[in-house]
Amino acid sequence: MTQTNSPPSAGISSAAHAPQIPATAGLPYQTMAEMFSHLAQEGVDQTGDPLALDGVELTKRYAICLVPRSGSTFLAHLLKETEAFGFPNEWLAVALAEKQARETGAANWDSLFHRVMARHASQNGVSGIELALAHLTWGRQATGRRDILDPSWTYFYMRRRNIVRQGISMHVAHQSGVLHSFQLNDEAQKVRDAVIYDTAAIRNWIKFLQDEELKWEREFGRLGIEPVRLYYEDVTTRPERAVRLFSNVLGLPETPAIKTSPIKRVGNSRSDAWEDQYRAEDADFLTALAHHRPFVHTPVSMT
Repeated sequence: MTQTNSPPSAGISSAAHAPQIPATAGLPYQTMAEMFSHLAQEGVDQTGDPLALDGVELTKRYAICLVPRSGSTFLAHLLKETEAFGFPNEWLAVALAEKQARETGAANWDSLFHRVMARHASQNGVSGIELALAHLTWGRQATGRRDILDPSWTYFYMRRRNIVRQGISMHVAHQSGVLHSFQLNDEAQKVRDAVIYDTAAIRNWIKFLQDEELKWEREFGRLGIEPVRLYYEDVTTRPERAVRLFSNVLGLPETPAIKTSPIKRVGNSRSDAWEDQYRAEDADFLTALAHHRPFVHTPVSMT
């Protein structure tokens, strides 16, 4: 257990506990542009359209802009299972982008973006993608353009009201490497259970998440985009409402039936105890945070 007596003001990170997410660790490239060069050097054919995706017509394009550990994976699989919204995965994340580029024959960012959307569209022509701020950075590096988001698209923005629980989730996921429920087996559960409570680490993950929220607000404001705002707590409690909202916003003729998502919550009673402990130990920091965090909407009661 790590306890603290003097929480620093919101927005200032401790170097000793600063979150580190080496996205390209172990890869032979550091940017998306270098990834395409790496594929070309390997002899991957980037001159054609092997899956005939360039001619696919898309009727609706949308993006789910996300803050980490906000439930976007649950939402993406929920939408996928309806077969009406495409499969809005994090296709431009480091872990997935290279495979998509190889299989679609994409030679640059724009080609990859278009072909990924076309490849994972539903039969009705609707397609979406999950976007994190890191993906926008990769796009800027690959294209030299500042603007990666297209204002003509429809944007949904996913975050959590309970940023303490989100920070705990980040801490456990980062320490264990177990990100989703489909990764859970007996061994993975043991690894998760072995993670130790750490006040300073949780606080710095909360600061990281707050910074992500602020960056998204600046991104939206600069481009004049007002996204449809979603919250983890609402989506996981009443997923049918989320599907209905997507149907209405995207103009589907009817709301598709939802199916059981393969993604489940991985929190447990230990998370409850850790949240109580953290709120007691870092109360001053959380009070300051409330004045700096972007506005959080209160739940709306509706059928």
